[in-house]
Amino acid sequence: MMNNRNPQITITEPCTQKWEEMDKKDGFNFCQACNKCVVDFTSYSNAEIISILANSASEVCGRLTQEQLDQLNYHLVVAPTNRNWMKYLGVLAIGVSIFAPNVHANSFEVKSNSVVSKSINQPADAKKPLKIKSISGRVLDSNNKPLAKVKVVVLNTKYYALTDKNGHYEIAFTNGIDFENNTLAVESAQFTGHLKINYAGIKQADLRLNIKTMIMGKICIPKKELRVK
Repeated sequence: MMNNRNPQITITEPCTQKWEEMDKKDGFNFCQACNKCVVDFTSYSNAEIISILANSASEVCGRLTQEQLDQLNYHLVVAPTNRNWMKYLGVLAIGVSIFAPNVHANSFEVKSNSVVSKSINQPADAKKPLKIKSISGRVLDSNNKPLAKVKVVVLNTKYYALTDKNGHYEIAFTNGIDFENNTLAVESAQFTGHLKINYAGIKQADLRLNIKTMIMGKICIPKKELRVK
């Protein structure tokens, strides 16, 4: 008989403490109410989160988005039922996550007065002559404050840029751009937002982002093996 119940990574008792009021540490905050460290997973890839959960000798308290939690549980849905669940997590942890567009924020190095950008070779559309060779603008939060180290992408292309400390980005179209691809968005576990690109000019309107809903608390993971009986 097969056990069809899928294991789930859950936060059964969300923490009611305010993240902003906790003591700030390197990579985590310290919760005085429960005397525990709370890891900020919002800028981690799925593979990094899985690695921490699979290798931790004790319970892990964390802060992440509902989207991240859903993506982590997707891995368990596709996991073969005749494998040890924790071993399966270990295998995933050393691979590339299916859903992992982001890496930990500390791996980005953005110089204080520079904009990091990249473009990939793409054939120019001969039917649509190029009017501009790049676009630039600013990325702001909901309070109009600049956001640094945010990955800005032109959807359906491989053009992207990282914002500098002032929230500025610049994306160069070295091999042209299909004007059908006219949506600017961000790849971020923490923020969401998009903007229609105006190809009539280089400077774009400010891209304002909203923070995704966060959940925080003890992350519960199943310990039993999944076996075909």
